[in-house]
Amino acid sequence: MPKTQTATALATEPKTHHGATATRETSPVLPVPLPIPEFDTAAHRKEIAQVAYRLWLERADGPGSPEQDWLQAEAEVRARYMS
Repeated sequence: MPKTQTATALATEPKTHHGATATRETSPVLPVPLPIPEFDTAAHRKEIAQVAYRLWLERADGPGSPEQDWLQAEAEVRARYMS
């Protein structure tokens, strides 16, 4: 005849949790990354032009070009809004 467990033996066995609740409790919640905002140069054209003009005045016929002034001005204005 096979042996059967008694009520006291069943009560002392450790209880284990199976299913979704154990997974939910142990898995970390990862943050959802925010979309990277786009910088619209057309919307900030006037501000970029003002900064480029200031850079051109500061350069005072030194090394460089108006194109480099514009690119540097665009980078400065972009940094103001993207930081």
